[in-house]
Amino acid sequence: MDGKSNGSFWPSYVDIMTTLFAIMLVLFAVSFSRFKIKEQEQKETLDMLQSLVDEYENIITVYSTVGSIDSTKYFGYDEKYLKHLFTIDVEYQMKGYSIVNQLKLDKTDKILADKKREDIIAAGKLIKETILKLENNSSINNNIKFLVVIEGQSSKVGFEGGDWMNNYTLSYLRARYINEFWKQNGIDLEKIPRCELIISGSGEGGVPRIIPNEAELHSKFGNSAEYMREWSKIEEKNQRFLIHIVPVIGNIDVTKEKIEDIKSHTSK
Repeated sequence: MDGKSNGSFWPSYVDIMTTLFAIMLVLFAVSFSRFKIKEQEQKETLDMLQSLVDEYENIITVYSTVGSIDSTKYFGYDEKYLKHLFTIDVEYQMKGYSIVNQLKLDKTDKILADKKREDIIAAGKLIKETILKLENNSSINNNIKFLVVIEGQSSKVGFEGGDWMNNYTLSYLRARYINEFWKQNGIDLEKIPRCELIISGSGEGGVPRIIPNEAELHSKFGNSAEYMREWSKIEEKNQRFLIHIVPVIGNIDVTKEKIEDIKSHTSK
């Protein structure tokens, strides 16, 4: 340099640096803004994933708690019919429906009949405690509740006396009087907010049922009176009741649309 252009060099240098600084500032602002947007998107995705985890944990908690009753002697899970069922055999006298004095055992062994009634009370208390345990769990959604079905059954041994005297009415009365028996012993499931109680009678239907092997009986007894006695003896085992416990999952937000939304966020 010959010293003649020193006067214009520094202003030009300052302008360039100022311009570069301004460009860097703009780039930083844009980058920071995009980073914050990306961070917010990631947070939203994480929140959505966490909500799925929470919903899943709620469902697992409900099913595992209800399933825990199968470790007791009163209930078992029937894989064929997908039901938690009362496993204590309780049979009624012919046309009987009161649990208090019309069990089949009341005619032969009063002590064992009373033991059956004690088991029924214990099973009712277990159902009540299980539902209350979940109801008091603050982490579980309020839209999860429990359906308890008391189902009366009847045998196919003839009982037909009109609209109000038949096996369907009889099976309903068996279910109804189980509920009355529970209430008399301090077990009122209808007062539990998250419990819906259904009292029903399936008559000569319903599952599971004990079905006589008619082909085997025919081959053994033919069409004799002995055949009918053996058939009736087996069929009368359906003069009983069943208790079903079904978790009812309400509006759980684990939809296909929600999962697709999460996928779209994670792919960006």
